[in-house]
Amino acid sequence: MDAMIDSLLAHICYFCPYTPLCVIQFLAPGFLVGLTLLAVPIIVHLFNFRRYKKIFFTNVRFLQELKEETTRASRLRHLLILACRLLALSFIVLAFARPILPLSNTVPLSAGAPVCVYVDNTFSMDAVGREGTLLEVAVRKAGEIAKAYPPETQFQLLTADFEAYRQRLIGKDDFLDELGRIKLSSQSRTLDAVLKRQREAAGAGKRSRAYIISDFQQSATDIDAVTPDSLQSVCLVALPLQETPNLYVDSCWLSSPVVQVGRPASMDVRLKNSSSSDAENIPVRFLLNGQQRAVASASIPAGETVKLSFSFTVSNPGWQEGVLQITDHPVSFDDRYYFAFEVKQFLSVLALGNRPSSSLQALFGKDPFFAFSTANTGNIDYTALPKQDLIIVHSMDQLSSGLADELAKYLDAGGSVAVFPDSAAKLTEYNSFLSRCEADQLSVIAAGVQRVKEIDLQHPIFEEVFEGKLNADMRLDYPVAQKHFELNVSATSSRKNLMKLEGGTPLLAQYNPGKGNLYLSTVPLEPGFSNFSRHAFFVPVLYRMAVLSTRPLAFASVIGEETPVVLNMSAPAGDETFRLVSREQNTDIVPAVRVVSSGIAVSTPGQVRNAGHYQLMRGKERVASMAFNYNRRESDLRFFSEAELEEKIADKANSGWQLYTSSVPDLQKSLTLENKGRPLWKYAIIAALLFLFIEILLIRYWKKA
Repeated sequence: MDAMIDSLLAHICYFCPYTPLCVIQFLAPGFLVGLTLLAVPIIVHLFNFRRYKKIFFTNVRFLQELKEETTRASRLRHLLILACRLLALSFIVLAFARPILPLSNTVPLSAGAPVCVYVDNTFSMDAVGREGTLLEVAVRKAGEIAKAYPPETQFQLLTADFEAYRQRLIGKDDFLDELGRIKLSSQSRTLDAVLKRQREAAGAGKRSRAYIISDFQQSATDIDAVTPDSLQSVCLVALPLQETPNLYVDSCWLSSPVVQVGRPASMDVRLKNSSSSDAENIPVRFLLNGQQRAVASASIPAGETVKLSFSFTVSNPGWQEGVLQITDHPVSFDDRYYFAFEVKQFLSVLALGNRPSSSLQALFGKDPFFAFSTANTGNIDYTALPKQDLIIVHSMDQLSSGLADELAKYLDAGGSVAVFPDSAAKLTEYNSFLSRCEADQLSVIAAGVQRVKEIDLQHPIFEEVFEGKLNADMRLDYPVAQKHFELNVSATSSRKNLMKLEGGTPLLAQYNPGKGNLYLSTVPLEPGFSNFSRHAFFVPVLYRMAVLSTRPLAFASVIGEETPVVLNMSAPAGDETFRLVSREQNTDIVPAVRVVSSGIAVSTPGQVRNAGHYQLMRGKERVASMAFNYNRRESDLRFFSEAELEEKIADKANSGWQLYTSSVPDLQKSLTLENKGRPLWKYAIIAALLFLFIEILLIRYWKKA
């Protein structure tokens, strides 16, 4: 009922030109319905139910003037008595509605309304100020907020961890006890997410008050994204800030998608300086499998980013665990960046064809880095397809629907397929597969000698093919095609021309269906069509296809961002389970595992709290390594000033938003005054008694003539 009255008053005030003057608020607006009782004395006044007695008199001619004067005086007397009664009844109703004169734009809570308090316990709150760490100051202010409310008030204590048990409302004593258990958290939450969580705890359709105690980092304080709720008044409690310098490792990545045993590899790292002063000669250490591999020095200008590269060599295949580390104080949670990657002992290449290819056999069959296998139409093991790094389709006149479906699933999951159509290929079957992959379709065979006139040197396929930098003056021996398939261009095609013939048709093109790579050649591998299979370009191009086909795992995961890691392996059978183990953190958890088209997806919803390396165990066997890092959102130590916060919430002030600055000396005292406001019900009772007294005087001393 109160909510309906509030809504009605809000609509009235919206159209009222004197809304700025309407500052009185009601804690129990439902009693305002009693104002309808004012109709009773009005009705009594309009319909006078008194019965008159007739008295016969001989001559009333001399009484006419006296009668007219008595009637006017009686009418005035009745109107004054009616006004006193109406005003007395009105003030009695207003007294029950508990009017107050608020000391701020915050609406005082009615009895039973919850108070939701968010204490920011992210890593940035570990900064030290004049009164201790920001987290300690925030906990003290949360206690002051609780003490400003009566004992029967229900509270919600929320932190960045978003624990499920903190979605319930608790009493004041329990709230104060819980404050002492708040610790720093690796999670990072936006302001919009916090307010939504607080509304859920308060309950749908219920009025509540939300306090946000935070340092208001710019990266997390998304005030502009928040939609104000008329039932939720928001109070921002700013903390005293001082500039804290911070250098941190932002990210790192391998410069090549594949690292091979015994071959040089490169690691790139990005460092950031979020302070206002330059950083000179910062040592950066690169560790791999617990051993230091390289040390570098970096100078980072204020507010800038620099990139470094480290060269290294892996001596053994398998999972590699690395750390990039700097030394920086006082903020140190982001000084380490953990990563993990797998170095394969070999890459699996499968050639599907009804005739053997001497070119493929010579390229992949004699290199120990490749596990090369062949299959024809009659002996394809479909269960082995997802385990391949590269599948080459050649010399197959038919492409069955079953094989086409499996190849499409393989591509969707991130696999790589190279198609060299047979000269006698059934184009309807091939084109059905190409259409599903949103690729151009094969058309008629065109005769006529055409040389490759253009190659895409910027494509990763050709990155390591040439030594040095090519220029237009160099004359290269490009492949020549005597015959080739024409292409019917599809409107949805995402074709990249890797090698283009003189007529404009590509000799080799790339498409990206799903997460995979589809390479389509317009010339078969068989002799008579082109010299591509015997040309010098053939070996590096096919080799790079195989190397680039490796589907990388998540190089490093971020705690709090539940992005699953996809592993190319089968799910555990029977009662067997996966475990995620960290000896450094003394952690042993059971992750969530689900089967996907390319293997299994491993996720850890809210289970990993500390950064570091974790081994995925199946029984006693380590099947993978996973690296987790703290969210770098907390590393950017730029905060909104109190003036900027005032400006940002200016358009939300009418929705009950308010800012308590760090200059407020006693938050508890300030909130107590604001919560109670100035009660006006006593004045309403006095006014009602006054008008009743005036009515009595009018009735007693203003006699009827």
